[in-house]
Amino acid sequence: MTTSEYTRPTSPTRFFVASAIWAAVIIPLAWLSSTFLSIPGAFGAGYFWLPQMAMPTGAYFFGPWGWLAAAVGTFFGGMLAGSPLLINIAQNPIPAFLANAFLFWLLLKVFRVEVGGGAMERQQRSLSSILAVVIGTAIVAVVAGYFIGQATEAMNVSSRWGYLVVFLITLPAWYILGVPLNRHVIGALAAIIISSLVSAAMGAYAWATIGEMGASAWAIVFPGWGFGDMVAGSLAVPLMWTLKSEMERRGLVWGAGA
Repeated sequence: MTTSEYTRPTSPTRFFVASAIWAAVIIPLAWLSSTFLSIPGAFGAGYFWLPQMAMPTGAYFFGPWGWLAAAVGTFFGGMLAGSPLLINIAQNPIPAFLANAFLFWLLLKVFRVEVGGGAMERQQRSLSSILAVVIGTAIVAVVAGYFIGQATEAMNVSSRWGYLVVFLITLPAWYILGVPLNRHVIGALAAIIISSLVSAAMGAYAWATIGEMGASAWAIVFPGWGFGDMVAGSLAVPLMWTLKSEMERRGLVWGAGA
């Protein structure tokens, strides 16, 4: 990251408003994942966690406000889905804040990731077109993932292969948006993978204890949660790269000044 990115922002109100909007976006994503994409036997633990598209993105652009948005959005999404209070707290705001948001942000610094680095300048796109590509890809991935899961279950084949297929479906969005493959992108993907695994471990522990699943949570919740976060999080990377210039223009890159 550049030196300027370590300067404290001068307009906290701007970040507060932006993070409130971001939390409002995360709420329906968390509700949808919790209600329709839950891991069998672990209601609310989504095998394709849609908020993971937004949480790392908000964590980078909004800093602490983004970490808070991840916690608030997932909590209210889980609450609307009907998750019991204790398990909702343990599997939503805590992993969202500590792993999917804060840890991801920290890993970007550790890996010296420069978000936006190497993006194709010839492919300048409006905010609406960027969101259309990402949202459209997410819808296709969710629908494909659902039917792949149903098919593999019917054929008694491990549904985990479906995650690879869904990930491959997201790759055209990278090309359309002009996201490069360089050390910065690889570092961001590594941060997604690590933070997803930590989040999955926290979720599995919550279901093993509060959810009373015992050791089976590590065989059921942990892999499904981990793969689901990674695949959905793979869409956060092109979203971060393509939104960078727009966020800078609006003074919404935490630490870059405003």
